[in-house]
Parts: sequence; structure tokens; C-alpha cells
Amino acid sequence: FTRRRRPAYNIDDLFLTTSIDKFSFPSGHATRAVLLAVFFVSLYPVFFLFFLPIVVWSSAVCVSRVLLGRHHILDVLCGVMMGLLEAVIINKFWVTEEGAGGILNALGGEDPWSGA
Repeated sequence: FTRRRRPAYNIDDLFLTTSIDKFSFPSGHATRAVLLAVFFVSLYPVFFLFFLPIVVWSSAVCVSRVLLGRHHILDVLCGVMMGLLEAVIINKFWVTEEGAGGILNALGGEDPWSGA
């Protein structure tokens, strides 16, 4: 997308890490973390007790990108927005199990690999 450099205070201070590139916009970690959180909280709901840990994990990933100096705040915010946009797109195309069964029945009826 853009070629904004990583923050000046970004140093390779972790053991055995490599940097793929020098650019930071948008934050891919934030995008994926938010997408997974929305997916498991609303699109494919998990057990209620897992809601809070998933949201806390997603938030921690987003905050850690700024605190570790890997991204600017705007990089993370745009990554969050992209993750939400991806979740909305997936939500529009998401098919329930019953809907998927109906599509399969409409396309072929029987399973050709069942051997019956």
C-alpha cells in the first residue's frame, strides 16, 4: 500500500528476529487479530467464556505493536479498520451449515463419492 517507514525507535532488540521489510503501514498483526476476534465472537461464535479472552488477546496484539515500536498508532488503527472491513465482507458471504447443505443438494443432490 504505502511505504511509510517504521518508527525511528524500532530496533531489532529481540533474539533471533528478522525484519522482512522496513515499512509499517498498515499493521498486518492488528488486521489479523481483529479479524479473528470478530470471526470467533460473532460470525462463528465460540463458548461464552472465551469471548473476553479473545477480545483481550486481540487488543493486546494491537497495543503491543505500538509499545514494541514496530508500528505507529495510525498504522495499527488502519489495520484494525481493515480487519473490521474484512470481517464485514466475510459476514456478507458467510453461509450457515444448513445453507451449505442446501447449496450442495441443489448442485448435485447425492454425494458422488459415497459409493452407494
